[in-house]
Amino acid sequence: MRVDRNLPVVTTDGTTLLVDHIHPSGKATGVVVWIRTPYERKQIASMAKRFARRGADVLIEAIRGTDGSGGTFDGMSYEPDDVAAVLGWLRAQPWFGGAIVTWGLSAIGRASWFLAGTDIPQWRLAILQDAPSDLRDGLVLPGSVFAGAVMLGYVHTVEWQADHPRASTLRGMAASVLGARQAKRVLADLPLGTADRRLVGRPVPYFQEWLDREHDDGYWKRLDLRTNATGMPDLVHLATGWHDFCLPSTLADYTALRAAGKRARLVIGPWYHGRGAVDRSYRADVDTWLDAAAHGCAPPGHAPVRVHVGGVDEWRDLPDWPPPGYPPTEWHLHPDGGLSTSPAPDSPPDRYRYDPADPTPAVGGAMENWDGAAGAKDNRDLEARHDVLTFTSDALAADLEVIGPITATIRLRSTLEHTDLVARLCDVAPNGRSTNLCDGARRLRPGDPAPDADGVRTVTVDLTATAHRFRAGHRLRLQVGSGAHPRLVRNTGTGEPLTTATTLRAAEQEIFHDPAHPSVLTLPAAEITTR
Repeated sequence: MRVDRNLPVVTTDGTTLLVDHIHPSGKATGVVVWIRTPYERKQIASMAKRFARRGADVLIEAIRGTDGSGGTFDGMSYEPDDVAAVLGWLRAQPWFGGAIVTWGLSAIGRASWFLAGTDIPQWRLAILQDAPSDLRDGLVLPGSVFAGAVMLGYVHTVEWQADHPRASTLRGMAASVLGARQAKRVLADLPLGTADRRLVGRPVPYFQEWLDREHDDGYWKRLDLRTNATGMPDLVHLATGWHDFCLPSTLADYTALRAAGKRARLVIGPWYHGRGAVDRSYRADVDTWLDAAAHGCAPPGHAPVRVHVGGVDEWRDLPDWPPPGYPPTEWHLHPDGGLSTSPAPDSPPDRYRYDPADPTPAVGGAMENWDGAAGAKDNRDLEARHDVLTFTSDALAADLEVIGPITATIRLRSTLEHTDLVARLCDVAPNGRSTNLCDGARRLRPGDPAPDADGVRTVTVDLTATAHRFRAGHRLRLQVGSGAHPRLVRNTGTGEPLTTATTLRAAEQEIFHDPAHPSVLTLPAAEITTR
């Protein structure tokens, strides 16, 4: 397979970008797969060569400030003028066949959302895996809860590659594993504003900017590219996992693309971030869409949505997201740790103490998996902690299938105005194992949300979504707590800026579940009596 490396593309401001061209093996289809990456180009050579073996020319662009390209990389945005320069260069090549497909995983895929701000008539298909259009959906949760471990892991990867430009791919992967572990240790200490220095040995401007702008809605809105949905190509293939921090954005992106009239395909697997890239069924699904783009025809007439259903380990085609047939059902929190579809009786609140000096740990869920920490895990040790409450249903008499968005509305009274609320849905097996399915968090600030006359605040937590069948004999469980460290940056309880906060204040929390202050878990559910 022939590869032309380090081809120069000069932008309007004189900056030189470097691109690699991988020629197709066998007969060319006339399609160019354009990959724009902030990582080292050689790291994605395997995926690029897959496309080349299917007859595509592949163009891998090292974006500004990375992997030998000139200029400065600012962490998350991509210089729009560079798009015009690379497009002009590409259109002038004798091998350009007139059709463009983009591919990208994570930050690489996010580059396609930037491309959509430019009119590109030749763009036929965007293949996006775990690629958020809006960073706030997965990395900055409501109230500015930062996904600290993921953000610092990203910083380590980008900065390590800049410091080791000639390192092998294997060495780079080993460094990412080490970086994930180091990031978690770094997050154990304060202030957060020195985390980059402690992790990579120097200040990282874009990381500092993220921290400085924690409450700047205008800044984060600038990084929200979902309004570019109308500029995406007619065909868009989206994929993510139930344990991926990009799941919230991908679901919202699918809705926006369909509203913009695009033919969008959504695939959600039992994966954490990036795991779907090596899934054979996912690759086969992508290949059919790539072939359709190469021939200028419609993709196969599959259902627009395909999801993996946990509990029964099966794939399901759905007519849309969220799917019909799963009406919202309220499960009420009860005294003595109960969970029922019946309203709760009069009862005193349950209490726990959250101490940021001993933060509630994260167990599984939506995070990077370099050290094996992501995904579905046994939560029994977590649930045994004094700072985690659990509310559990009776054993189910019949299978209960839950597919769609999930929320928890919790009535909370706290001794602190600055605190967090974390909620998680689990499946409890007959042997007692409690396995996490989905979760969410919200950071509370003075007046947000406002308390009632009794000082009780109504807090809605978005647990994103799941597709899972609770089998007969299993139980539903809702966890309620105030931390998931170091996956989520802990709330110090003081309201001090993230960059400089060092003082820690413990919060005494009360969770209400009475007729005047009902707390409920809302699930899109359907009882399955026969199958």
